[in-house]
Amino acid sequence: MNFRKISAVLCAAILLNASFVYADVDSKKDDLNKTQQEINKVKDDLNNTKKEKQNVESELQELESKISNTSSDISALENNISNVRTNIEKSKKEIEESQKSIDAKNELVNKRLRAMYKNGNNISYLHILLSAESIGEFIETFDTIRKVTDNDHELLKEMEKEKKIVEAKKDKLVSQEKQLKLQTVKLKEKKQELELASRSKNKIVKELDQSIQVSEEQYKELQEDSQKIAQEIRSLEEEARRKLEAKKKAEEEARKKAEQEQANKENQGNQGNSNSSNTNSKPPVESTRAYKWPVPGHKRVTSPFGNRTHPIFGTVRMHTGIDIGAPSGATVVATRDGIVLSSGWKGGYGKTVMVTHDNGTTSLYAHNSSLLVSPGQFVKQGQAIARIGSTGNSTGPHLHFEIRVNGNYRNPLSYVR
Repeated sequence: MNFRKISAVLCAAILLNASFVYADVDSKKDDLNKTQQEINKVKDDLNNTKKEKQNVESELQELESKISNTSSDISALENNISNVRTNIEKSKKEIEESQKSIDAKNELVNKRLRAMYKNGNNISYLHILLSAESIGEFIETFDTIRKVTDNDHELLKEMEKEKKIVEAKKDKLVSQEKQLKLQTVKLKEKKQELELASRSKNKIVKELDQSIQVSEEQYKELQEDSQKIAQEIRSLEEEARRKLEAKKKAEEEARKKAEQEQANKENQGNQGNSNSSNTNSKPPVESTRAYKWPVPGHKRVTSPFGNRTHPIFGTVRMHTGIDIGAPSGATVVATRDGIVLSSGWKGGYGKTVMVTHDNGTTSLYAHNSSLLVSPGQFVKQGQAIARIGSTGNSTGPHLHFEIRVNGNYRNPLSYVR
């Protein structure tokens, strides 16, 4: 009797310790969930920043190309301006040469006129003609005077015409030079704008690089934190399993002790029907080798394990368990002996119970309307732990049931039938 009391106290202590352990596990799982959410956020931010950097680098490449093309255009314009200036200088020289030729020709004409008028203002071409001594001399003198004057006038006209052509060409070149200079100024202004934009984009790229570096470091730290928390969870789960095994061992020893005491009583000559009463007094030992179906009386699997099109989000996702159709309020039972790992709201899972078992597996029961157990509580196979509902991301009343081994998903139908 004393041994039974000691065993009961021992079991109570084990369950109390397990309760504390699984309160820690539940807290750690919340920490892990929050860390994972932070990881996803940082990952999304990192991907968005990298995409933004790619866009900015593409814009920067386009700007550099425009700057290069503008520089080439500026160089071409400056070469054109140089050529125009050369042609202007050449035209100026041609005008100067034409002017010199015209001036020289005018001087010759003037010299002849001065020679003809050296005897006074009354001397004229007529006087020269009348001074001829014969008709032949008169005709020859007249012809000479005519040729000289005609040639002089034609030459002067031609030279003036060429001078005007050259001057018009020079004026056109000067106008062209002004236009080229104006285009050059505009292109230089455009180049400055492009270079300013390029510097701005380069600054943005550097800032994005720094942001990417910070995000990558943060992502790495969060991954390390996540791994650390996961390891702590595994350690706590292992500790709880050891306590669960210790509890079962204590129960087994208590049962054996009770059987031994009963056998001793039988050997001392107790009543003949004691065997029958002893058999009825033995604590039932339920097998935990098999897994019990989690929703008694409802065997319909509405969605199997594996990839499927999500009924709410419409995307192809991995379905990590099986969905069992059942009416709201139907009983959900523990599939195997174990300790409640967590009991509460789990995001898209809604109201969820997780039970860890002595063989290293964990069962999960999601979308419930109500929960009947608490973290750290020992549950027997077939014990009611929740009621069917449609909480979280759910389209109707059903149980989402999972089996996990070291956190990895397994097809539940390989365990329950």
